[in-house]
Amino acid sequence: MQRQDNDLELVRQSQQGSRSAFGRLVSKYYEMVYAVAYGVVNHREKAADITQEVFLKAFQMIKGFEGKSKITTWLYRITVNRAIDETRRKRPQESLDEPVDTKDSEVSKYDRLEDVQPGPRDLAAGGELRELMRNALKQLSEEHRAVLVLREWQGLSYEEIAGSLNIELGTVMSRIFYAKKRLAQVLKGTEKTMLM
Repeated sequence: MQRQDNDLELVRQSQQGSRSAFGRLVSKYYEMVYAVAYGVVNHREKAADITQEVFLKAFQMIKGFEGKSKITTWLYRITVNRAIDETRRKRPQESLDEPVDTKDSEVSKYDRLEDVQPGPRDLAAGGELRELMRNALKQLSEEHRAVLVLREWQGLSYEEIAGSLNIELGTVMSRIFYAKKRLAQVLKGTEKTMLM
């Protein structure tokens, strides 16, 4: 409860024009917003751009935040909407995927699966698994990726996801069920192809 109280105080100060209070909110939630954006668009640079846009929009709209929900709920909603808009706008022109170079020191912790001192065989298998998951996630709609990211990466409850996305609880449950089922189908199909 103290975290929410502290957030509300930072929001109140931000609404009164305190840039340092808003900066503290940005510092506190930057990685969360980036992780959600990346989960939907599956592209590091676009996720970083979306993150900047989300905080710019939040700064412009902060006076309208009434505190009826948590600040994280509000930020999730802005992030998912912006990320979905980005993928729909860019879909016909370019791929949403970019190969991840695991040697790149700037690779975000959200871009790779972390492991304790993996060996070469583990690295190869992990790279294949990441690529399989990345390709499987691309088979889902933006809405299905969004609920999966909020549930599996952010650990939100179904109720929190419904509140964040302003959708019915049944819709959240249905989308998560469908997304997991579709991922399983895609991964099973990929496994059969690899064995041939």
